[in-house]
Amino acid sequence: MTGAAGAALVTALVTVPAEEAHAQPNPSNIRLERTDTDPALMNALRSELGTDTVADVLDSANRSARTCSPNVKFHSASFCWNSGDSAVSYWMPQGITTTGDATANGQWQGREALLSAAYDKDSGRDMGVRISFFDMSNRTTPQYRHVLLVEPRWDNGEASFRSVNAHAGGIVWYGDQLYVNNTFNGLRVFNMNDLMRVSTGDNTRIGRQPDGSYLAHNYLYVLPQEAHYHPSTTGGEPRFRYSQTSLDRTTSPHSLLVSEYGNPGTDTRMARFNLDQSTYHIAEDSDGYARADWAYTVGIRAMQGATSVNGKFHIHRSNGSSTRGDVFIWRPGNFATQHTSAVPVGPEDVTYWPQYGQIWSQSEYPNQRYIYASREASW
Repeated sequence: MTGAAGAALVTALVTVPAEEAHAQPNPSNIRLERTDTDPALMNALRSELGTDTVADVLDSANRSARTCSPNVKFHSASFCWNSGDSAVSYWMPQGITTTGDATANGQWQGREALLSAAYDKDSGRDMGVRISFFDMSNRTTPQYRHVLLVEPRWDNGEASFRSVNAHAGGIVWYGDQLYVNNTFNGLRVFNMNDLMRVSTGDNTRIGRQPDGSYLAHNYLYVLPQEAHYHPSTTGGEPRFRYSQTSLDRTTSPHSLLVSEYGNPGTDTRMARFNLDQSTYHIAEDSDGYARADWAYTVGIRAMQGATSVNGKFHIHRSNGSSTRGDVFIWRPGNFATQHTSAVPVGPEDVTYWPQYGQIWSQSEYPNQRYIYASREASW
């Protein structure tokens, strides 16, 4: 890094006493509390719609990705959306995860898949969040299908659902749980065994209809919310912004790493939550709260994604819609190394695929959208 601004960013990542730099947060002051969706409501939806599997969704793929070679430092893989999804102005790609997060062998039901989240920015239909399921049996032009996330609700005594209001800046697939970031509203959770097939033919309506059918803005599949982790803080800690999430399988126990977006970002933080490896839930204390087990004020502007592998952090920064993104490599207790313009314009969430030794990410802006990987060991 060069220049005063670069030096300031590096200094923000150095482990020094709190009185000489940022005050470091007490991780136990950053809390989440899980609230499950009414089991009767979930069972009613299952009874009405039945459930399909991830394999069913992958086998029903109705889109094909395109080959592309974005300029990525240590590039190792990539593909692009079809022309319509690349150009659409209102679906904005954000979070990313893979079967490398989901299971120890990197497969789910014998398949490899990559999931990409996008939020509805301004379609006028309030569609919420969709998840694109890519069948990675073909890693250069994978087939894919979009699935709409929905929030179950009772409607005049009948099981129904509505759109999910979230930015989805990060997602993690861990066991049967899909964690979806909801910014200042914590994390939403979806069960990958509850994929449901609905009727199509109308892109304006969602939920149970007067004739008993279910619609979801013309999407064939929905994934209903199983639970919501509501956030809180104590001890004077400012509320935490759940902007991005990644999984770290190199910690014991496995952990969720959450990080904050901020501009100028001088006080942006990371926090790590231990996971229960039997339930795939965030580990809770006896009082029902899930408390962070590690936290740090990193102070990087415009963090859009962060993941850690054996104590090495990969942090992506966006520089807006016209300037390429940066990558920071950091080990706590050391200076960070900034790789300027190392990834495409508009980088978003990141995830590590251990079976391939790859860091995967994606970019968000229309006609500049790539899904790409770099070699983790090369950084």
